[in-house]
Amino acid sequence: MIKRVVVTGCLLLSVVAFAGCGTKKDSQDKQETTTEASKKEVLSKYKVPKITGAKKTDQLADAQKGETVAVMKVKRYGEIKFKFFLKQAPLAVKNFVTLADNGYFNGQKFHRVINDFMIQSGDPTGTGTGGESIWGETFENEISDQLLPLRGALCMANSGSDGTNGSQFFVVQAKADTAKQVMDEGTMEFTDEQREKFLDQGGYPSLNGSYTVFGQMIDGYDVLDRIAASETQDNGSGEESQPVKDIVIEKITISNAE
Repeated sequence: MIKRVVVTGCLLLSVVAFAGCGTKKDSQDKQETTTEASKKEVLSKYKVPKITGAKKTDQLADAQKGETVAVMKVKRYGEIKFKFFLKQAPLAVKNFVTLADNGYFNGQKFHRVINDFMIQSGDPTGTGTGGESIWGETFENEISDQLLPLRGALCMANSGSDGTNGSQFFVVQAKADTAKQVMDEGTMEFTDEQREKFLDQGGYPSLNGSYTVFGQMIDGYDVLDRIAASETQDNGSGEESQPVKDIVIEKITISNAE
C-alpha cells in the first residue's frame, strides 16, 4: 500500500502513483524561490533567527561546522537532531526554524504515527487539521532532485497538493526492507543511484516529488524507531495512527553545529 502524508492527519489512501521522480529545478527556479523567501512578510509575532546553510549539499553527511541545526527533545523518548537544506528549500527551512526558535512546537504532540512509514507533528491543535506558517498563509512545495524521502528525512506535510504547506511536518521512518517493497510494487522510476540510497538508508520512495524534503536526521534514529513503534488506535477515520499515550515535543533548540 502506498501511503499519503496529509495535513488532515486522518487519511490513509491507496493511490496508483505519485508525481514523477525528483522534479528538477534549474538555477533560475532556485533563485526565484530564494528571492521569494526573503520578500515574504513574516507575521510580527515571530522573530526570525539567523539561519546558516551548508556550503555543500549531501543529504546523508554530518552537519558542517557553523550550519544551523535543531535538537528536538521528545518527552520520555529522548532527543533527535536535524540539519537543514537552506539552498534547496529556503521557504520550508525558514518557516520551520523560525517556528521552532519561537517555541511554536514546544508542547505539541505527534498526532499521527505509523510504524514503517513516518511520524507527524506540527499542529498545535493535535488534530491534524491546524497550524499555520510564519507568513500566516500556505506556501508552495520545494522539490529538489538532490533530496529524497529517505529514512530520517524531515519533510513538510500538505493537503495532498502543491501550495498547501503550513506548519505540519513529518519524519520518514521506514527502513530498507520497506523501501525495497515500495519500489518493487510501485510504478515510479528511479536512477540506480537513487535506488541504491533507498536500499541502503531506507525511506518511502512513493513520497518522492510530492513533499518538500527540507532537513535530515543526523542523530537519534533509535528515538525515531521507539516513537514509531508506539501503540496506536483509530484516529476516528479508520486509520490506526493516533498514539494511545501522548507523545509530546518538550522543546526544540536551534543552534549551530560545532
